[in-house]
Amino acid sequence: MRKENKGMITSRKYWRRDVGIFLALILALGNVVGLKAATAADLPTVRVVTPTFNAANETFAADGLGQYYAAGGRSYFKYVGVGSTITITYQVTSNGKTPWADKPITFYVNAPWSGSQAKWVVNGTNVGPSQDGNAGLVVTGKTDSQGKITFIIKNNDDAAKAEAIPTSETQARLTSGRLYGNMKAVIDGLNDMQQAIDLITFDITKAGAENNVTPTPTPKPTTLPSIRLISPTFTAENSVDTTGDIAQWYSAKVKAWYTYIPVGTALTLKYKVTKDGVTPMAKAKVTLQVNAPWSGSKASWTSSRLTIGPSNEGNPGGQLTGTTNAAGEVIFRVTNSNTSGAEVQPAKPNSALPATRLYGTMKPVMAGLGDKDVDIDIVTFDIYAPVKSTITCVKGKYTRSVTGLNPKCPTGYTKK
Repeated sequence: MRKENKGMITSRKYWRRDVGIFLALILALGNVVGLKAATAADLPTVRVVTPTFNAANETFAADGLGQYYAAGGRSYFKYVGVGSTITITYQVTSNGKTPWADKPITFYVNAPWSGSQAKWVVNGTNVGPSQDGNAGLVVTGKTDSQGKITFIIKNNDDAAKAEAIPTSETQARLTSGRLYGNMKAVIDGLNDMQQAIDLITFDITKAGAENNVTPTPTPKPTTLPSIRLISPTFTAENSVDTTGDIAQWYSAKVKAWYTYIPVGTALTLKYKVTKDGVTPMAKAKVTLQVNAPWSGSKASWTSSRLTIGPSNEGNPGGQLTGTTNAAGEVIFRVTNSNTSGAEVQPAKPNSALPATRLYGTMKPVMAGLGDKDVDIDIVTFDIYAPVKSTITCVKGKYTRSVTGLNPKCPTGYTKK
């Protein structure tokens, strides 16, 4: 798993000797004062749920990983074909038993020190090899209410460089010429000795995904309800598509984008709700989460008498409710109320995002339907301060300066 140069190995040897002496002293002291050492069962865990791995392919002890990882850790490998799309789901617990909800997780694709050389695509991003202490890609997320979290990776290797098709799923790993990618998911804030984790490795074979020894199941197509924004209209000319940034947490047909609006803009957002992507759903209750949960939205809004502030992790800044009409349509109105902190006016509506942002994300939801149960449109509005201009107006011997977003001369004056 870990690959280090000779200098690192030498330094690690003496480090381990010193650490071993130190740990022996600590354990001896613990015996004197009656301290109870933590067991693997006491530790938080990150266990892979899908895909399934053959127990015969568990290599934690064989690879000597116990010196780097906590007791209870596991390590598996699995053969997959070039081009495979793999859905990886983990179960996270706080003590080996209790699911840990809303817990930040970091997912390393081609994990550090693993020597991984396989190529992947994750959320539209191409992933290269690991380089010593750096992963090919780092992805972050949070567990759901059941303590689970899912990541989707797609292999992007050339079949000519892949391994030969194995004779069985438990065939011994190659000693040379391997093409593989190691995945590591960890609980943020805990080091490798403070949590029991599953390290998983995918060896890439020349077989296509459909010829894998144990292929990744292809999800059956489903037709979901939908909540689509039909007004205002956004295109590539006036917005930027960001669907790939959130796709792993939502249904297959979710859409997301950002656009720019000036401070004080009054928005009228019109949505259409359907039962199956086509059939309008009348009298449906819809909630618009303004400054949506986990979005980091800080913009200020008003709607009727409601004042809406920033989102707070899993809580929106505010919620508006409505009921669809016979055509399945519902309208929400919000007005931006920021007086400071706005962004600089962008050169064009689809400009790249600035380093410092002020924005609000709007997310429609329906009671009883989770993020993977309904196709929705999520739009983010970045707030900017419009550039004002000044004109000079004259009337006889009188001169006046007028400043504004679209300044005009007073009655009787003409622009100089």
